[in-house]
Amino acid sequence: MITVKGKKVVIIGGSSGIGKALAKRFVQEEATVYLVSRTEAKLQKAKEEIGGNTFILPMNMLDETSVNDVFKQVGAFDFMSFSAVNDETKLMSQIKDMTTDLANRGMEKFWGTFNCCRAAANHINKDGSIVVTSSMAIDRPSKNGASIMNAASAAVNVFAKALAREIAPVRVNIIAPGVVSTGVWTEKEKESFAEWAKNTLPVAHLGTAEELAYTYFNALTNPYMTGTTITVDGGLTLI
Repeated sequence: MITVKGKKVVIIGGSSGIGKALAKRFVQEEATVYLVSRTEAKLQKAKEEIGGNTFILPMNMLDETSVNDVFKQVGAFDFMSFSAVNDETKLMSQIKDMTTDLANRGMEKFWGTFNCCRAAANHINKDGSIVVTSSMAIDRPSKNGASIMNAASAAVNVFAKALAREIAPVRVNIIAPGVVSTGVWTEKEKESFAEWAKNTLPVAHLGTAEELAYTYFNALTNPYMTGTTITVDGGLTLI
């Protein structure tokens, strides 16, 4: 594994969930961490919790100017993780009732990933790496009205694989999570998912942000891995 002490890490979605858990790991390894997300107040709270050599940069991942400005401020860097979400759980709709506006919003995950990767490509060091977030739904699509979000995750997956070839030797990998207990769900939903996971998943528990962050860290720091999709879903694709 690559030593990350003194390296610069950009974490898109760093104010909560997987991103915050990953930031904690990098800070433990004495890296310089840039937490990037929409809301400055949430970023400041995360910074205070994480400590270390941490900086915050508010950003709208869907605004090209906002994204470019953030990466100009960061300058040359070594690692980027993208795990940000944009109210994805509120975009469920059966195709018969899906509006064009909702369908366009459902692709925001791809466009956010694209905007950040495009900007990052102009600043990342040649021995650096990027990890983006798809979903295990690329192999086991949902039937509960998430078709457009599944499509966005598939687009992220293929885009990142192509990028791994285009910007080599910079490495680009993809994490495909299953259901994870993060802030995108309400407490009631988390309780329901926890019971479901206990009775359904081979690992018999719901995934945590820390468990996912472990995989992001390994993918970012493995110098012999690129263009790879890593599914971390507790065995959901097996059932």
